[in-house]
Amino acid sequence: MASTCAVGLVSFLVFSSFAASYTPPDDIVPLENAIVEYFHTHEETDDILKTLDSYQFPHVLREGAEDVYDNPTVCYLCNLVIDLVIEERVLGLTRETLIKEAHVVCTHLNIETDRVCTGIIELYVDPLIYAMDNYGNFTSNRFCGSVLQSFGCPPGDAFEWTVDIASGNSVERPPPDDTNLQSFTILQLSDIHYDPDYTPNGNAACGEPICCQSDQGEPESPEQACGYWTDYRNADAPWHLVEETVRQAKTQDFDYVYYTGDIIAHRVWETSIEKNTDAITKLHTYFKDNFDVPVFPIFGNHEPHPLNLWPEDNINDEQHSVNWLFQLAAKDWSELIGEDVTETVLKGGYYSVSPRPGFRVVGINSNLGYVDNWWLLYEDIDPFNQLQWLADTLKAAEDNNESVHILSHVPTGGASSLKVWFREYGKIVERFANTITGHFNGHTHTDEFHVFYNSSEPTQAIGVAFNGASVTSFSNNNPSYKYYYVDQETFSLLDYDEWTFNLTLANSQDSSQSPEWYKLYSFVDTYGSANLIPSEVDKVLLKMSDDHTLLDDYNKFKSRNADPSIGGECDDSCKKNILCEIVTTLYTDNDQCDRFSSLYDQ
Repeated sequence: MASTCAVGLVSFLVFSSFAASYTPPDDIVPLENAIVEYFHTHEETDDILKTLDSYQFPHVLREGAEDVYDNPTVCYLCNLVIDLVIEERVLGLTRETLIKEAHVVCTHLNIETDRVCTGIIELYVDPLIYAMDNYGNFTSNRFCGSVLQSFGCPPGDAFEWTVDIASGNSVERPPPDDTNLQSFTILQLSDIHYDPDYTPNGNAACGEPICCQSDQGEPESPEQACGYWTDYRNADAPWHLVEETVRQAKTQDFDYVYYTGDIIAHRVWETSIEKNTDAITKLHTYFKDNFDVPVFPIFGNHEPHPLNLWPEDNINDEQHSVNWLFQLAAKDWSELIGEDVTETVLKGGYYSVSPRPGFRVVGINSNLGYVDNWWLLYEDIDPFNQLQWLADTLKAAEDNNESVHILSHVPTGGASSLKVWFREYGKIVERFANTITGHFNGHTHTDEFHVFYNSSEPTQAIGVAFNGASVTSFSNNNPSYKYYYVDQETFSLLDYDEWTFNLTLANSQDSSQSPEWYKLYSFVDTYGSANLIPSEVDKVLLKMSDDHTLLDDYNKFKSRNADPSIGGECDDSCKKNILCEIVTTLYTDNDQCDRFSSLYDQ
């Protein structure tokens, strides 16, 4: 999932305003002046600290904080701060001084606890410094337009490139023959976020990005104690939940496993290569020992150290290299898949294999296009040459008359998806729409799907990406997994079932008792579609636009009927937002959103 902190050295300064216009209001001017003075003098005067202390913005970096702040003001403050950092760097500002000053601001504005501020700043200072020192004419717009894409900050000269895609179109595939269907089954697991520090009965109201840790003190009341299986409140998965999920999933037969990323917990201020290696190796080993079918994994944005950061080899900085992760995955994934994927995994964490004739599985590293991948500030053009490889791989599959399933962690369309990366990805998806018969992603921890439409025929659905939801409960979710049923002739998706259990009930029972898993729903049964091919899912969206109770069902399923989400009203605006999320596959492209909002109003 997206990091719970919009982690980084300077971004916490960006959010330090509840401003209401592009020009900061008068009550923010003292803060602005204090920041400017501090960066120029490097002195922690009583007046500066008093001013910082008077502006308290706890947790402003957490996910969802962008809904609180005025966009032009955020961009204004971002450019102000980054310009100050660039100016001071030219004058000789050292890494140590920058870390010290960032820490003062982070802690005095009460953005996070002392140790969280310390850890995050230490982890994220280097990509910014490297980009400032090595990118020609580095500007604040380049930083703010990328990291704060969701606020609409102008990107300056940044992030404009294209991929060479072969012309033509693949042959349209026939729909599944419902008179003679034979299928196989895929288990999708996603976003386990295994937490070695999870502590049952620990403190669930810790005030840090992740709670229920052994070093966060005792809960002040029984209501604030963490449950045994996990907790709705900013908690990840203890190992016994991982074991229980795999045990339960194995009660049914399946032919393949798709694991769509994120093994590492949300203790983002304290990762290390050693800790990440231990957690990744433990899960990979457990998969090898417990699944007797091929397992197809991909990376989540949490797997590298620091999280989200994927520097290319040409950055020439072994200290920050992710080669250790590529080497670890190349060996383990080859064993899990049953086929050697070393060559391309070592290049960038992606691969292509054919587990049966006419069928190909492609795992991509979409984390490279995530806005928190700060190495893009230095070089953003098709990182690791992955999208060009994807286009070429799909062309070869087309030539061989193969159907392709694509596994991708970060879904398309969201504010955290760098627009240029996912624009080019969308072009590839459209060109090879008849070759790609399944898209699978994770990251958001919610049960959702996204529909791709033909740019030249906007009412024609050409692809559907299904999210695997999550094993972790982080946050306010019930743990879950999915079974997909696949036509073995066309390799199109026929249906899926989602399984879950109620976390409140499970935690109220004796810990020796397994949770009461149940099938939450079948897509076909709930929405009345014939199958899951794009044209059928498009019919579901048209139904949702007319029968708004289906959007109530969808909204409940997103969290798997989690107790914190039950009972909350989803009004017309909420329901139209849901439709817009489903049909938006490129951030800020609102054409389909406008179309379905209009249909909803009719």
